[in-house]
Amino acid sequence: MKNNITTINKKVVFIGLSITIFLFIFIISFPNLSHNVFMVANRFGIYSTPYYDLTFALILFLSITIIFIFIGNRHYLKLWLIKAFLTLVLMLAYESIYYRLDSYMYFAEAVHSFNVYVREGGGSTFNIVKINRFFTYFVGDSYHALKLFNSFIGFLGLIFLYKSFEYIMKKNNLKIDHKFIYIFFLFPSVLFWSSILGKDPLNLFFVGMFTYAFIHIIDEFKFRYLIMIILAIWLVSYIRSWYSIIMVTSMFLYYLKINSIRNFSLFLIVLPIFGILGQQFLQLQGITSFDTLFLKMTATTQNLAYGRSAVSTNVITDFWDYLLYYIPNLFTTLFRPMPWDIRNPFTLMAAVENVIMLYLTYKYIFKNWKMIYSNKYLKFLILFIFSWSLLYVIISPANLGGAVRFKLQILPAMLILIGVAMALNQQKEEKT
Repeated sequence: MKNNITTINKKVVFIGLSITIFLFIFIISFPNLSHNVFMVANRFGIYSTPYYDLTFALILFLSITIIFIFIGNRHYLKLWLIKAFLTLVLMLAYESIYYRLDSYMYFAEAVHSFNVYVREGGGSTFNIVKINRFFTYFVGDSYHALKLFNSFIGFLGLIFLYKSFEYIMKKNNLKIDHKFIYIFFLFPSVLFWSSILGKDPLNLFFVGMFTYAFIHIIDEFKFRYLIMIILAIWLVSYIRSWYSIIMVTSMFLYYLKINSIRNFSLFLIVLPIFGILGQQFLQLQGITSFDTLFLKMTATTQNLAYGRSAVSTNVITDFWDYLLYYIPNLFTTLFRPMPWDIRNPFTLMAAVENVIMLYLTYKYIFKNWKMIYSNKYLKFLILFIFSWSLLYVIISPANLGGAVRFKLQILPAMLILIGVAMALNQQKEEKT
């Protein structure tokens, strides 16, 4: 007994000493690791000390952590602690390397005033600054607190999506392996890109809210789900306007088969919304015809390429050109970078992920296509990914670095498809 107590005491001392050493190194290194953030802020006349900035972030971290403690879900608490550690600590290494991140400008503009650069950027850039300026009223003029709050919003989006997974599993009488929640939340690209200060975590939140509401409304039409869908479509347009079109298109395609009065009624509701949003979006982009649309697509692709395009950025002048571009580049959009595209540690991580995703997609989705598409919930996820691909198959291949980030919005849907398909396979094997 005495030996056991001594062993436990040694472990406690070792852990305590390790944490103390880590905190000491972290605190000492923090000003240097966060140098790029404050260098950009200084250009805007913002002079904030690193430790002052970090204090706000730690207060916010403790506040959110207490909320999860009171909720009592140990999985969410563990996952939040990991996500916060990545956001506040591990992300510093990334930020110390890259000194021209958009997140620095978003922060500087949010706590200062909107300058010419942001006004000329207009649209989503201007809106994301306004949104983060609003956040500063709650979290303070702190880059790391703003980053953590954006990360928290992305975390909520993932909760919506995981709740959708749980709902689908429950409705199909499938047993949930609770290890899957850690794969889902900690999938490297999902974890990383939902933890930045920028458009992606906020966009993921609205995608999660939209998916959760629509998955439920498939079974039961409730006013609260309709409100959630409308809010998601409306609010996401301030971040990435074309995502409203993607959402509406996925609903439109889902109810395109009119085989009941209920489906026909919902179809009649969705159709005019689709038409109005589509028209307004195209007009805002200065698009008045299909020729203009295809030229706009070509220009966007070439701007994103920066001379480092993964594929040749062909000029698209009509629907036939688009179709010829879409079919071969769908693989690039969904599964590249691959090992032959590796250029740095980030493309290495993405390539490993994509090889795994390609294998799982082939084994559990492609080989079970009929079973998946016949499932009313999984059918919607497939159509959502397809609707997303209609636009991003043009944008993503032009820049594989950006492609990894863009795919954040459909990676959870792909993981849900794989997770449910695995469980359906297992159920089928157990019955035979």
